[in-house]
Amino acid sequence: MLKTNVHDHKIYRVRLDELKSLVEALGIEVVGEIVQTRYRPFERYCIGKGKVGEIKKLAVKRDVQLVVFYNLLKSSQKLALIQGTECDVIDRYELTLEIFDQMASDNLSKLQIESAKLEKLAPFYKLAANTSYTHDRPFFHSGGEYAFRGQLREITRRQADIHEEIQSLMIEKKRQIDNRRKLSYPTICIAGFYNAGKTSLFNALTGEHKPVSDRPFTTLSSKYQKRYIDSETTVLFIDTIGFVLDLDHRLIKSFQLNFEDIRSANVVILLFEITDQPLTLKLKLGEGLSLLREIGVPTERIILVFNKVDKAPPGTEAIIEEELGLSHYDIPWTSVSASQRTNLKGLLDLISWKIKDLKNRPLEPVEPPLIVEPVEDPEEVVGDPDTEDDEQNEEG
Repeated sequence: MLKTNVHDHKIYRVRLDELKSLVEALGIEVVGEIVQTRYRPFERYCIGKGKVGEIKKLAVKRDVQLVVFYNLLKSSQKLALIQGTECDVIDRYELTLEIFDQMASDNLSKLQIESAKLEKLAPFYKLAANTSYTHDRPFFHSGGEYAFRGQLREITRRQADIHEEIQSLMIEKKRQIDNRRKLSYPTICIAGFYNAGKTSLFNALTGEHKPVSDRPFTTLSSKYQKRYIDSETTVLFIDTIGFVLDLDHRLIKSFQLNFEDIRSANVVILLFEITDQPLTLKLKLGEGLSLLREIGVPTERIILVFNKVDKAPPGTEAIIEEELGLSHYDIPWTSVSASQRTNLKGLLDLISWKIKDLKNRPLEPVEPPLIVEPVEDPEEVVGDPDTEDDEQNEEG
């Protein structure tokens, strides 16, 4: 990780631990980590040249095949890092896509993942091919062009085909949403970060037995189930794809079909794992609400739910309420245990109240994100950035 906020002594650790969890979810052993602090990335490698040499030495010593960056890498940086470390290099965007790819089971998810991969890798492939064929010249029987042009055209053609398929699926998706609206069933979408227990809560509320796993992103395609809440209210519950910290905007675009369920829902349950550290919860709360607003979900439609209360020590709810400042938000919240079916009736009553409350008032326009990342005390003593001899060694 290149840490660009020199005042950050805690938040970067949460993000790096999140990255480690994702890597280990693929069955990959993490043998070390390197963090460099600098106000801005280097142009060539993202990190300094000295750090690249440090990674290469560690890779030789520990027999490393893969280097994973938290930072999003440009194609030129990725290629330079592969050459400089002599290892395969990916960033967190590619890592997330790799997990998606392993968990995908339906055609729609696979199409969306392939589209996101091509969008990320096409520029890198073009740059790598251009570098490999620097001294190659078109000649007899070559068709009057460089050898890799045909492959690039094939990638472009495949991207166009996938885009067309997804567009047709989007039309069908909107038709299905319109049909559900005609049934007059309010839709309740369970959203939140991976491993918060979304599918477990979906199963507990609906009586379903959808597969649950400790691995992230078990759910990539939405699941639907109708349920009676009371004599006056019948709703349709939706379980959809999970969030991840610092979710890249390109992934939001690639999975727009999944997010369409969240956008069109009458009520969105934003689910969290109450056993997370308060700082982690604060980050997830801020990013979760910002992401929902970006998708197009007004704050009035949101309910905050903290799951796995059975695994938390007594009094955790009060601590969480104070640490997160929940009283400052005009958002109702509750805590449950999906596995032990604790307080499910309280959650259903809250959903019923929210549905009736929304019927009695018009929705306000979507506001811009109001929540920012927590920052540490600016008066805290800050050490000098660990740049070593990188600035002197950096080329370009």
